[in-house]
Formats: sequence, structure tokens, C-alpha cells
Amino acid sequence: MCTNSGDRNPPQGTSIGGSQSPGTGNGGSTSSAHSSNGGSQSYTQSSEPQTIFSEGLDNSENINAFSEVEDEEIPEESEEEFQTKQAILKASLPFVHQYGWTKKAIVAGAESIGMPSVVHGMFPRGGVELVFYFYEECNQELSTILKEKVQELKEKDEKIKTGPFIQNAIESRLKMIIPYIDKWPQAMAIQTLPQNAVQSWTNLSRVMDDIWFYAGDRSNDFNWYTKRVSLAAVYKSTEIYMLQDSSEDYLDTWCFLENRLEDVVKAGHFARNIQESQSVLSEGAKGFCLMTRNILGMNNR
Repeated sequence: MCTNSGDRNPPQGTSIGGSQSPGTGNGGSTSSAHSSNGGSQSYTQSSEPQTIFSEGLDNSENINAFSEVEDEEIPEESEEEFQTKQAILKASLPFVHQYGWTKKAIVAGAESIGMPSVVHGMFPRGGVELVFYFYEECNQELSTILKEKVQELKEKDEKIKTGPFIQNAIESRLKMIIPYIDKWPQAMAIQTLPQNAVQSWTNLSRVMDDIWFYAGDRSNDFNWYTKRVSLAAVYKSTEIYMLQDSSEDYLDTWCFLENRLEDVVKAGHFARNIQESQSVLSEGAKGFCLMTRNILGMNNR
């Protein structure tokens, strides 16, 4: 149990997804450079989903390569190296539409800022590093938006309305992937690979923790977990729904999101216990199955 009711970390002695929530020292905002080994991101394995998406993937990126690098000791990364990698990854995002979330996009990004193509050797995991860079940047942007929103309400002496606040937060976060919506199924598939699962869950859990923290949640019991797990299920199911939404400005997606949040509230004010959250979790499971069918070309529609 946490002794401080304002602590955004899970109850002591336990953990979620093998990681803690974003640091509280900076008002809860996340950062892609916060590890203790000189700012390197917490990637320890190497992979690229060559067999899932053949279009736009570099044949040199073998999905089994991570097992060969798994036992190698990764040297510590200097601040200069970290900043260089961040600059390259940022420059690579415009090339995602052409090459997907691959090493080719990273090479193109490096060349666009005057660096040699061989610099891709700084990214042994290939496209997954670009996916995680984008995800973490979006998380940080959302954290800043939520912090400013809370401050604005505080200055107006207005209370946070939890339901609308959470809905707007999820909608804001999902809108960040719209510029890359055509390639986002590939990014989602990359994140589901076993060697990427831990980091993927860490990134998702940080989004949920930020949203609940700024919404005013200070729970220090089992509700800390159920709230975040239930909200994660809503987020992922809505994300998957959005991939197939052809309505104007994704209006159907936002209606879907509103309905899923209402379902959670009816189930017990955002998952009072695990049993009450099963209906929401099933929506996420159905969505993942549907995405898999689409990826494998098994959908009859």
C-alpha cells in the first residue's frame, strides 16, 4: 500500500508490466530519455517484422535477428549519441508513408539531414525503434496537453469532470496517429511481437497512468490497477476500430469511444473489479482478432 495518497505509482511491492508509471518530479510528463544509462531507451532486443508486412520492409531486417543480439552487452549511450538518434528518428517520420516503419525510413531520414546512410547501424532493432520513438513523443505531447488543461481549470476554479476529461484525453491521443493511419496497422503488428511486448505495454500503461493522474485519480488500492487496465482495453479497442473507420473526421470512432466508456461506467465506475471489466476487455480481444484477420487477409469483407 502506498503511504502517500497522492503518489501516482502502483501500491508498493507490486508492479504493472514490469515498469513504473511516469516520473512525478516533472508534473507527470513523460520523456523518451529518462533511463539511467546515459539516456538510452529501454530496448534490449533486436527485431523487425519481415514476415508480417512484406511491402516496404528491408529484407536485411530478419525477425530472428534479435535472438543473436539478445546475449550481447549493449554499450552505454552518450548524451550526444542519444540526441543524434533522436534527430534522425524525428527526420525519419515523414518517410514512413513511403517506406513504412522500417530501417529504410530511418536511412532516408538520416540522409535528409545530411548524415550518411550507414548511420542506420545506430538502430540495430530497425523500424521498431522508430515506432517507439513516435509513441513516446505522442505520450509526452499528451502529458503536456493534460497538464495545461488541469492548470487552466484550476485557474478558473473549476472541477475536473472525470468522464469528459478522460474521453477528450483518449480522443486527443488517438488523433495523433491519424497522420500515419495508413501505416499504423504495421506499427501495431510490430508492437505485438514477443520481443517488443514489454516496451509496448510500458508505453501504453504510461498513457493510461497520465490520463488517470491528471483526471484526479489518487487511488492506492487494487482500483489503481483495474482503472488502468479497463481504460487500456477501451483505448486499444477504439484504436483498432479507428483503423477501419471511413466516416468523416472519424465521427464513428468517437461515438464508439463514448459508448465503450459508458459501458465501463455501467460496469462499476471504471472497473471497480476485474469481473466487471470483462465486457470491456472482450471488446479489445475481438478487435485484436479482427486486426489479425485483416493482416493475414482472412477477412471476408
